[in-house]
Amino acid sequence: MRRFGVVCILFVCILGMSATRDTVAADRAAIPDGVARKQNEEARRPGQLTESVDVTSANGASQSSSDALPIGGVVIVAPGDAYAWRVWPSGKIEFSFNSGHTWVLQKSGVTTDLIAGSAPSEKVCWVVGKSGTVLLTTDRGKHWKPLTSPIKEDVAGVFAQDAKRASIWTASHEQSLQTNDGGATWTPNSDK
Repeated sequence: MRRFGVVCILFVCILGMSATRDTVAADRAAIPDGVARKQNEEARRPGQLTESVDVTSANGASQSSSDALPIGGVVIVAPGDAYAWRVWPSGKIEFSFNSGHTWVLQKSGVTTDLIAGSAPSEKVCWVVGKSGTVLLTTDRGKHWKPLTSPIKEDVAGVFAQDAKRASIWTASHEQSLQTNDGGATWTPNSDK
C-alpha cells in the first residue's frame, strides 16, 4: 500500500510538471515575437547600455551604431555575418556563431585592453590592443596566438586579408606596418 501511495504521488508530480511546461509554452506563444526578442536581448546584456559603436565586416558591409553595446565592447564580424568576435578591456574575447544571439567566452592569454580587430574569414581573426598587443586565431578562437609586435605603444587598428597578410597601425598613424607571413616579420606599410 505504501508503494502505491508513493507511485501515485510521483504520477501526480509528473502530471503537474507536464501541465506547468504546457502552460509556460502557451504563455511564450502568446508573447509577440518582437517583444520576446527584446526581452531576450535585454536579459543577455550585462551592465548599463550607454555606448554604441559602428561595426564593419571584412566584406565591407556596415552595421548601424543604433544597436547599443555595453561600454567597452567592440564587435568584429566575419564575412557572411554569422560568426563574430567581441573584444573588451582586460583581454576578454567572446565569440558568436549565430549572428550575436549568444556569446561564448574565449581564452585570449592576455590581460591588456583589446581595442580592435579584423576577421577576413569565419575561422581567422586578428585582434589588437594596448602596449603593442597583436593576437591571431585561425581556428575560430579555440587558440589565440600572441604575435611579436614591432609597435610598443597602443595598436589602434588592424586590417587583415587572410591568416598571413595584415596591416596594423597606431592611433596617430605615425606607425603603420604590414606582415605577409602571419606576423613573423613586419615591414613599414607604404599605404601609411
